[in-house]
Amino acid sequence: MVSFSEDIFQETYGKVKKLIVTKKLTPGQLITQQRLSHTLNIKDETIPVVLQQLQEESLLVGKLDNGFAVRELSEQDICEMFDCRLALETMTVKLFTLNVPQSKIDDLRNLLVPFEKGPQNVYVFHKIDRYFHEFIAKNCGNRIMYELFKSAKILPFMDLVGLARPLNAILQEHLNIVSAMHQRDEEMAIRAIQLHLQNTKKSHI
Repeated sequence: MVSFSEDIFQETYGKVKKLIVTKKLTPGQLITQQRLSHTLNIKDETIPVVLQQLQEESLLVGKLDNGFAVRELSEQDICEMFDCRLALETMTVKLFTLNVPQSKIDDLRNLLVPFEKGPQNVYVFHKIDRYFHEFIAKNCGNRIMYELFKSAKILPFMDLVGLARPLNAILQEHLNIVSAMHQRDEEMAIRAIQLHLQNTKKSHI
């Protein structure tokens, strides 16, 4: 049985996922172990394990023997997922605003501080964006709500659609959400997350 370290797996996983998020691997494009090894200029036995992991995360479809492909999303898929996100994240933002200690709001604010002069790297900011939304769900104080967030596969969906708007606009919307949370204004926070998700939805359809 082949064994390899977690570090090697995570490195290869990160490289392949970056290709998906940055659209270097396009939806529907055939991905084989050999082709990927050539693209990344690596020859290690983690590639098939990484591909299967990404399939489990709903980023890839297909089988190892015949090759995988990046999952394609229809306009209906995108609309339905954003409808789900609006329902779920309206509640997670409300609960987060009402329930978390100030330190958690500060953590969310500090996450954005390095980007205040303007985000430069789309992939780096994408990772911050997905962490931002997951952090709110994870810390909203309702475990079942967080399980719903995970089972809805919102994070893989975010990876597949990527960021299609100016990064500064996305950053400002995040800051508006945090500002409302800081003021413990649940209605303002709800309006801010709904506007953010509606604007994001419009950018993808």
